This record gives sequence, structure tokens and C-alpha cells, in this order.
Amino acid sequence: MTPHPSSAAPNDLRNQLYRYAQDMQELMEQHSRVQARYQAVLQSQGRASLSNDLLLVGIREGLTPYLVTDSSGMIAQVNACTEPLLGAPGPGLRGLSLMQLVPRAQQQTLVTVLAQLVYMNGSSAILQCQIGLYDGVEVDSICQFDVLIVPLQTYAKVEFFWLLHPANPDMPDALSALQQFNLLNDSGFGLLLTDASAAICATNPAFTRITGFEASEVIGRNPELLSAGRHDDAFYQSFWSELSTLGSWSGEFFNRRKGGQIYPEWKTVKAVKNVTGDTLAYLSVFADGAHQRVDTDQLARMAYHDTLTGLPNRRLLEDRVAQSLSQAQRDGLGLSLLFIDLDRFKPINDKFGHEVGDQVLQEVARRLKKSVRQGDTAARVGGDEFVIMLQGAVRAADVESIASTVLTKLGAPIIVGGHKLLVGASIGCARYPQDGGDMVTLLKHADRSMYAAKRFGGNHFCLHEGRGDLNGVANLGHDLWQALERNEMHLVYQPQVTAGGALCGCEALLRWTHGALGSVLPLTFVPLAEATGAILPLGDWVLDSACRQLKQFQEAGLHQLTMAVNVSARQLNDPDFPNRVCQILLATGIAPHLLELEVTESEALLCESDGQQRLQSLRALGVKIAVDDFGTGFSSLSRLHTLPVDRLKIDQSFVRDLATSLNARAISQCFVSLGLAMGLEVVAEGVETSEQYQVLTNQGCHLIQGYFTGRPMTAQALLAQFKPVSPALPL
Repeated sequence: MTPHPSSAAPNDLRNQLYRYAQDMQELMEQHSRVQARYQAVLQSQGRASLSNDLLLVGIREGLTPYLVTDSSGMIAQVNACTEPLLGAPGPGLRGLSLMQLVPRAQQQTLVTVLAQLVYMNGSSAILQCQIGLYDGVEVDSICQFDVLIVPLQTYAKVEFFWLLHPANPDMPDALSALQQFNLLNDSGFGLLLTDASAAICATNPAFTRITGFEASEVIGRNPELLSAGRHDDAFYQSFWSELSTLGSWSGEFFNRRKGGQIYPEWKTVKAVKNVTGDTLAYLSVFADGAHQRVDTDQLARMAYHDTLTGLPNRRLLEDRVAQSLSQAQRDGLGLSLLFIDLDRFKPINDKFGHEVGDQVLQEVARRLKKSVRQGDTAARVGGDEFVIMLQGAVRAADVESIASTVLTKLGAPIIVGGHKLLVGASIGCARYPQDGGDMVTLLKHADRSMYAAKRFGGNHFCLHEGRGDLNGVANLGHDLWQALERNEMHLVYQPQVTAGGALCGCEALLRWTHGALGSVLPLTFVPLAEATGAILPLGDWVLDSACRQLKQFQEAGLHQLTMAVNVSARQLNDPDFPNRVCQILLATGIAPHLLELEVTESEALLCESDGQQRLQSLRALGVKIAVDDFGTGFSSLSRLHTLPVDRLKIDQSFVRDLATSLNARAISQCFVSLGLAMGLEVVAEGVETSEQYQVLTNQGCHLIQGYFTGRPMTAQALLAQFKPVSPALPL
């Protein structure tokens, strides 16, 4: 029997609706499965990264006064907003203990809270304490502050952001005090504060802009009013489990605006505890992701890379170090970690603001990427902290060479917003296997070596020494002054050869064998010699010893060999320097044209006008002048014509990629052509392979220096390798 048309239509409609409901149910189940995997990736890969913690990002970019300390309370950073509160410039508090600024009766409370937060490093804490107003010398007076402590986990340590707000006597409890902080009011991040029962207490202006809800519409209500219904019970169970266990959660939520539109938001939620460890509130910070949805590749990048600089973050560094250590253990190879801390970033950040500071960090990242070899990793692990992993680099000379390149690049001025900023860096290094077998140990030793480098005045490198800890030597500068008396200094010589391979000169290089520490790298003792003034007697000794050795080379048959000696700006600024050079030439009988004084491009430009006149007078005498590390200084082309020079030495950083990079070849050709056009000889440093040698000789480079033609060696070794063969006497 055929159904009546009037009854068939409702049946068809019901069937269509049923099929539609089934399709929707299947889609929702698929979405839940995908969302679960998505959140698992976010949580496993991204939750410990500073770049993914929106609260800390907002604090750094905002105007809330804060201090940063380590787990013992030692102050490492102070932002500019803190100065009006404590009456001290930010750098003046660095290195002090926060315990020095609070009354003795409250010190134990702070220690207890810090211990709790170290144990649960995702949680935050709110408390009230007295902090001394600092007048630059001692505590001047005491002021009552509400303090919100927000922890940050970096590679192997916990740091704490101490947010300060003058206490208001009208605030009856800690939750009310927390609302007075006005967190992120000047930020693009939305903020939602709830009490322990998840009732909304406060929002910020960005919350209204993103959700459409005014604060008055949500105060007292549960945040579930924003829910889009996209997350299942398992998602919320996982969320609350992690929040209660770790005290913090970061991930993606799908919420609904007041107008009904569903949108994604990246969210960080932190539990805020009181001094007894009880949860007082939940602080939620979120960013609108509706216009910046990410695919799987973008998600992986967010989890593994620093959002500001694009460098690998701590998690990706950990993965790569773990893989490299496994390979090193299997194949008997080495690995080195360079820990880099910027020397003058904090004052720049405080003076010019976070926008300028961020641009400085981005430029530092670009320079670091250009400094490392293919296969190495440059990562950002903290605010102004970076780490470079060098695969297979275990020889001290190799590490020193790369560290020298990094220091040179980071020491060059950075131009931001019309400001010429000098940042600089301190670098510490630890190597596998001699300094440790895991990343935590290696980074600990590299970190300690970095702090030793800072004690030498910054822009410095220290290599961890397993047989004697250089970091523990407080009187290294004093030892340096006595090194000549103890016969601890000696010279080695690196050959310089022509394009045809003939020896024509050598560079004298100073080495120090400390009585207790053994070999101390030049990157360690040369800046220390500059800072202490020991460079003057050391420089005289090097000049005299090199010229005497050149005389011996001549007597052995190397008659036209030139001797290159490095001099510093401090030597050139000494009025008596030209006289001492003349006295040494007369005493040793060396012709002036066989002596070459090398000064780095940066130091040549730092010389006083009298220093450059001294160079000119020495050149008029016949002594050759060379610009070392050419291409790494600032305004090199615009100032080169003002310097009295005979030679340009191309820095090894421009030689390293000649065999594989057309850009590198173009740059080296530019330098060679510039030298030829100005009538200068061109020397290429750091030549290590036949391919590099061939490229440079084809480009017209006059002289080659590097491991390919000869490592730094003793005078006896150089004679054995290059001494001319006497013609056979006729019978």
C-alpha cells in the first residue's frame, strides 16, 4: 500500500533529521579525539616554556613593578617600574638578597613560601610583607606591600617574579588585595580572576574586548558561561587534575563570545595560594586566537620554538642535546654547550622599554644563528639567556674560535629606533665527556663558567676546566701580573703563506700555562689583562720575544719572514708605545718592514686620535699595520679610509662557509676586491679546508692563514716544517 503523501513528508523529514544527528554525533566524536590529541601535544611540549606562559609574557610587557630572584631570594632583575617604589635604580639592587630588604621576623615566611613554590613550581602565591626602601647604600625605611609571586621554570632552576603593590589598609583579605594589582590592564591579553570556588571576581579591559561581556555581567558567575560546549568531561578532568597537581595549566580552549560566535583562545591558568599553601584564587590569562588559527606544523613550532626570536626553546634544546649525547656515547664523539648571558641587556630594557628590548633580543638571535655551524643549535632558554650546542666540538681551540666569533658579533653595536646600543655577552662552556654526561650537569658547569666570565668584566669567555675550577680562583688577575716572573708565558707561531703555498710570515700568539690551572685560554686572560692593565708589560714582552725569535728565524735562513704581533687599543693609547717599539727594533736588529702590528677593527676605531697618530708614526717608520677581524666591526667601510693600514685580515667567520655558500663567496670577494682597490694586501684567517683555500686564491687573496696551512706551533716546529733546504755542494 502506498503511503499517503501527507504522511510521507513528515517521515522523510524525521529520517533526514535522524541522519543529520548521527552525522553530527560522529563529527563531535572525531573532534573530541582530535582535541584530546591536540591538548596532549600542547601539554607535553609547551607548558614549561616561558614563551607559552601568557601571564609571564604579559608581566614582562606590562607596567607592574617586579623583582626577579632565584630560589634563595637573590635579586637578578628589577624592572624600571620598581624604582619609584624602592627609591633605587634597578641595577643597584641586582646581586642583593631580598632577605636584606625585609624585617627578620618575615624572612622565615618568605623562605617557607619559596620552598612551597619550588615544590609546586606552577603555582603562584599572594602575601603581604614589609620591604625596605633602598637609598643606594642601605635600607632607608620600611613600606608595606602586597606581593604576588609568580614562578618561572628555566632549564635547571626556578626563578621568581615578585610583583609589588603598595598595601591598602582598606583591603580586608588577600583575595581583595590581589584584585588591586590591576594586572595586564595595559595588555592585549584577557584576564579572568576567580575565587577558590571558581566564582569570577575581576576581569580586565581586554576580557571585554575579546568576549563582549562587561565585568558587571560576569562578576560572581562561573566561567562556564563562556563555554562553547566543545570540550568533553575527559578534557575538564585532565585540566583540573593538572591544575591541582602542578598549580598551572597552558593550552587551548574553545569559548563563546557574548554574540554567540565560537572562538579559540590560548590560555594560561595559575592557582594562587596564600602563605599556608591553601588555594585562594585562580588567575586565567588568554589570547584571542580566532584570527591566528594554527595548523599542526604551526602548533609544533609553538611548542618547540621561542615566540619572540624564533630560536629553539628549552624543550627543543633538551631533545637535541639528548639525541646528540646518545650519538656521542655511541660513536665516541664530543659535544659542547655554550651558555650565553647578555651583559648590558637589563639596563637597556629598563631605560628604553620592552619594545626596544625585544628588538635587541631578536637581533641577538639573528647574530647567533649566523655564528653557528650547520648541525649546531642556538636556543633561547630565558629572558636574556641563550645556549649554543656544538656537536663534536671538544677541542679547546675549536670552542674558543666559535666563542670568539660569537663575542665579536654580539659586541658590535645594535641599532634600534635610532639608538646605538652596546650589549655584549659573557659566555661559559662545558664539554662532554670531560665536564659531565648529561644536559643538567653540563649546563650547570657552563653556567658557573659564564658567571666567572662576568667577574672578568663581561664580553668574556670561560671554559670549564675539569682539573682545576677556574671559577674558584679569586686572584687570577694578580697571578697574571706575576706570570712573566714565573716563566708561565710563551709564544706560538701560526704560518702565513702565499697563494702558491710559500711561507712569507707568521703571527705570534701568546699562551699562558698557569702553575695550578694549566692552560688558560686567551679569551680568558686577554680581557683580564686589558682590565687590570697587565696588557702593557705583557705587550712589551710579546713584542720583544717575537722580534728576538724573528732574528733567530733569519739566522736559520728565513730571511724575509714577517712577524705579526697583536696590539690593543690600551697599548696604542700609551704615549710611550712608539718609543718602546723603536727600542725593541734597535735592540734586536729587525728591519721595521718585517714587523707587522695587528689591531682589531673595533679597537682601531676605539683608539683616541693620538692613538691613531701613533699608528701613523710607526707606519712612517716602516712598520706594517694590519686591521684584524675585518668585517666584524661597526661602520667599517665608512671609517676604513681614516686608518693608516697596509693589510686587511678577513675574519674567519666569513671564511667558514666558503665551500658551500654563494653568499659567503660574494662577501669574501667583496673584501678582497676592496683591499685590491685600496692597494692593501689581504690575509684570510681561519682557512681550514682545501676548498676554502682554492676559493680565496682564485679570488685574488694574497695570504692564507689557518689550520689548513699550519696550526699555531712552537718556533722549533715551524723551522722543521718550513726551513729552506741548503743547496748541495758540488763534488
